[in-house]
Amino acid sequence: MTDQPLSFDALLQQQADDIAALFSLLESETDAIASRKASAIEACAKQKLNLIQAIQLRDAKLARCPEIQAPSDDTKAAIQAIKTELEKCQQLNEANGVVLQRAHLSMHKLRNLFQEATGKSEMTYDSEGQASGSRTLGTNVKA
Repeated sequence: MTDQPLSFDALLQQQADDIAALFSLLESETDAIASRKASAIEACAKQKLNLIQAIQLRDAKLARCPEIQAPSDDTKAAIQAIKTELEKCQQLNEANGVVLQRAHLSMHKLRNLFQEATGKSEMTYDSEGQASGSRTLGTNVKA
């Protein structure tokens, strides 16, 4: 790697490449969510954070470039294409988030059903209304 700063066009191309990679990663995350692979979902989340950080840093570099003040038509088109791809990423990320929230809620309800099946007399609720069961409820009492 050289210490020379990248040109504005090179930075813009890297931004476009990273956003395309982010979209591809979000599609992989969608597949991981659909197949319920927790380790793959976690790996996607970590990669997604790294990509987003790189995109944000590069965006700050691009904002400091003098070319951004009076962009050419080609630059305007490239920026618009990047914004469009980024909007697709945001929509897919939101959709993935909704699916993950629904899956979490379903798992929570299933856990409560299993706890209720072990015995309603063992069910207690915490301050947040979350059900919990304990097989030792009242068994440590000595009279």
